[in-house]
Amino acid sequence: MPAESPTFEEALRGLREKFVRGSGDRLARIEQLLDILDARQGDAGALRDLMIQFHGFSGAGSTYGFPSVSALGLEGERSCDARLKQKGTPEPRERHRWRALLDSLRTELGGEPRPLPAPVAAAPKEEQFDILVVEPDAAARASLQAFAARHGMSARGAATREEAAAEIARRLPDGLVVDARLPDGSGHDLVESLRGGPRGEFLAILMVGEPSAFGARVDAIHCGADGYFDKPVDEGALLRRLEHVLERGRLEPPRVLSVEDDPDQADYVRAVLESAGYVVRICSEPKNLEAELNAFRPDLVLLDIELPGTDGYALARSIRQQEAHAALPVLFLTTQRHLESRVESIRAGGDDHLVKPVAPAHLLSAAAARIERARFLKNLLERDGLTRLLTHTAFLERSRLIVAEKAGRAGPPVAMVMMDLDGFKVLNDRYGHPVGDRVLCSLAALLRRRLRQSDVLGRLGGDEFAAIIESIGEKQAGRLLERLREEFSLLDQAGSDGSVFHASFSSGVAALEAGMDANHWREKADAALYKAKSARREGMIRGQRRENE
Repeated sequence: MPAESPTFEEALRGLREKFVRGSGDRLARIEQLLDILDARQGDAGALRDLMIQFHGFSGAGSTYGFPSVSALGLEGERSCDARLKQKGTPEPRERHRWRALLDSLRTELGGEPRPLPAPVAAAPKEEQFDILVVEPDAAARASLQAFAARHGMSARGAATREEAAAEIARRLPDGLVVDARLPDGSGHDLVESLRGGPRGEFLAILMVGEPSAFGARVDAIHCGADGYFDKPVDEGALLRRLEHVLERGRLEPPRVLSVEDDPDQADYVRAVLESAGYVVRICSEPKNLEAELNAFRPDLVLLDIELPGTDGYALARSIRQQEAHAALPVLFLTTQRHLESRVESIRAGGDDHLVKPVAPAHLLSAAAARIERARFLKNLLERDGLTRLLTHTAFLERSRLIVAEKAGRAGPPVAMVMMDLDGFKVLNDRYGHPVGDRVLCSLAALLRRRLRQSDVLGRLGGDEFAAIIESIGEKQAGRLLERLREEFSLLDQAGSDGSVFHASFSSGVAALEAGMDANHWREKADAALYKAKSARREGMIRGQRRENE
């Protein structure tokens, strides 16, 4: 009688034992590569091999009951990858950290594994950011550099704009702290030139300066900085803001919601996905699905078919009936193999049908492909085809999220700005719609150039634009818009016949107040815009009357 085939759990345990036995060679290889990097620091081949060795632990550790091994391996893999992308020599602190990871891996692999399957601890978020401090005061510059270094950042310094340019040419940093006044020029000019340069839109830039005029923050925002801090600088507050801007500039890890009532299956799915950097939430009660969708806002939903009180098909149909989730990827994860279940999955609105036990590589590839496609489509749907700003619907959704985040919390002010072009219908009638489109794009480009990466920009329709600007009050936002209006009115616009003309826009500002919802906030900004346009028209009429007299 032939021996019974091992169960999936037994096979996984066998692979775990093989993994533990083979880890000694991998650990020895990591130590050998670190010795090579100590001797030949610029050895890119050794660094790439080191990344691969860490990758082996990050991908396999949690699968075999060692979630901490996955977390340590992932940290090593990411830091090696970051250094490879920067094409620089590993710094002493990086090599020291890699040896610390090696020691931790030895300790973890010498202990007892968790029962299989086991949830995976989230990977540490110890990103190595490269910061350039442009500050003429040597003591202040050294203090900021030391503070950043103590918090795991690579900090460089420059005393002048010329020195800063040399450092940037050597290696473009992730973020900068720039003094408003430099011995050989303006810090504002430096920031503006950076924003207009290669990858300038991805930089995190904060400015510091003397506590002086009301317009200091406006000037900083106008040149493209992400924030302004008075001297003497609160280094803790500055670093928190810098980290926030840096993290927000990076793509968030994908979020997966798994609807699964079997805790063992739920733990396995969590282990596989979290080992690859996904953020996973388990919904064990199908009745809570709608609340979980709204709170977690997943990029992908995994649905079991057999669920208490319902089935996955009914839940998928419910998801598809909601406009907000119409394009949300849904994967069925089930033990049902027959053709009828696959057909039913398609009818219910599913994107794929995976059969348990699903191999980790299969699960990850299916999830990654669906999420990548959905994110690409979402970007297309959320962006206006002409200006590439957010569409009307996407902008209003962002405003609702901001209101929800700010509700009941003390924090910096936030303002909504409504804008539209003056006399746009006349402009279209006179020069034609293609010229009108170019004027719209001109205004959109100015807003992207002058406002921060973190600000929310949208085209609500026709010639109407909107922005949500954080950390700035209503009066400061009004002053900023005055400067933008003046700058836009000086831009040369080209007619189809080669003629040159100028355009202008009007704007209204409303600060978000306690108890205000998104609709009320927008209505207040709209009312301010209407008031500004009325005042502008009355001023033009009075001016014409004086000319006629």
